[in-house]
Amino acid sequence: MPNNHSQSANATTERHALPMRLWLATPDWVFRFVGLGFFLAYLAYRTQKYWRYNFWKAVPFYNFPDGSSLTMPWVPVLVDLTFVLIALGFCLRLRPSRRADNGWIVGFTLFTAFAPLIPMELPAVLGLYNEDWQSAYNHFLWPDSISLFRVLLGSALITVGNLIDLWGYTVLTRSFGIVPEARELKTTGPYRFVRHPVYLGQFISQGGVWLCFARLHLVWIVMYVVFVAMQLYRSKLEDRVLAEAFGDECREWQAKTFWFV
Repeated sequence: MPNNHSQSANATTERHALPMRLWLATPDWVFRFVGLGFFLAYLAYRTQKYWRYNFWKAVPFYNFPDGSSLTMPWVPVLVDLTFVLIALGFCLRLRPSRRADNGWIVGFTLFTAFAPLIPMELPAVLGLYNEDWQSAYNHFLWPDSISLFRVLLGSALITVGNLIDLWGYTVLTRSFGIVPEARELKTTGPYRFVRHPVYLGQFISQGGVWLCFARLHLVWIVMYVVFVAMQLYRSKLEDRVLAEAFGDECREWQAKTFWFV
């Protein structure tokens, strides 16, 4: 005879639509395999530039009137190291105390997690169909020239933001997840001060890209604001899941740490 827990789990599964029933029925190792495979493949795609192109010409950059350039070759390295840690997280992460079972929340958080990749990788996709589309998009995205102040500010924001991301992912490893699920309550490293250091790092680094290096156009400003708003909402969903799983310990930690909402 099935126990009450099994009956409850089966009832929970049965009341969902087919996509969520498949999601809940999928073994954890499948998510590990898919996540690891995707991020390793994306790393292979990104790191091909290290041997196909001159590493020291890596963007973002600023061309001075005398023909010299300011480059930041460490930026792609920091970004790629975060993807290494994400791939490692899929290998080592703990099983969640409870699987996310709200289809809208799962879809929203998955989209939000990958949203920053879309405008950056879109030129390559457009180039597969029409090089003129790719050129037009790049011209709309990147200005012909920007002030030295914006270059220095953007460089600092991108560097600091990616360092915070790297620190956060290093501590998060076994608790890593894309959708809101509770594994461990992290209170060390940057989590002593900020509840969501990875999101904070993304706010800072993405601000450097879209508010400093990109063309100052309403489209990119609005896109950045929407991205921040989505991540803030995502953080509230995660806070709720952690509070339900870890109770007073989590609420005490939340009271002692900073976050925007």
